[in-house]
Amino acid sequence: MSFTQEQLDEAIQNAKNEWVEKELNPIITERDELLQFKPKDLSDEEKALQTKQQELFDKEIQFELKSAGLEQFAGVVKVTNTDELTTVIESLTGIVNDIKVSLGYIPDNHKQQNEYDTFAQKNDTKGMIATKLSKLFG
Repeated sequence: MSFTQEQLDEAIQNAKNEWVEKELNPIITERDELLQFKPKDLSDEEKALQTKQQELFDKEIQFELKSAGLEQFAGVVKVTNTDELTTVIESLTGIVNDIKVSLGYIPDNHKQQNEYDTFAQKNDTKGMIATKLSKLFG
C-alpha cells in the first residue's frame, strides 16, 4: 500500500484538525474562561496611589496606637482596616490595664478600721468611750 504525498498530507491535516478539535479547543476554552478571573494589571499611577493609601493607613495606625498609649505595639499590630484596628486597640488596652492592676500594690495585712480605732488615732477619748458604751447598750 503506497500513498501519494497528497494523501499523506491530507491524512496529516485531518489528524491535526481532529487533535485540535478534541484536545486543544477544550484547553483554549477553559483558559479563556479562567482569564476573566485574572487580576487586572495596574498602571504605575494606580500602583503609586495604592502605595500612598497604604502609607496613610500605616500613619493612621501609628496615630491611633499613640493616642491610646500603645505605641510600643506598633511593630506587632497588623490590621487591614479601621474596624480591625479599633478591635485590636480595645483588646490591647484591656490587656495593658489588667497588667497594670496586677502589678499594682496590694496590701497583705489590710484590715478594716473600725470606729473605735478611728477615735483612738485622733486621741479622742470621749469618742472611744462612746463607741464602747454604744456597743454595750445599743
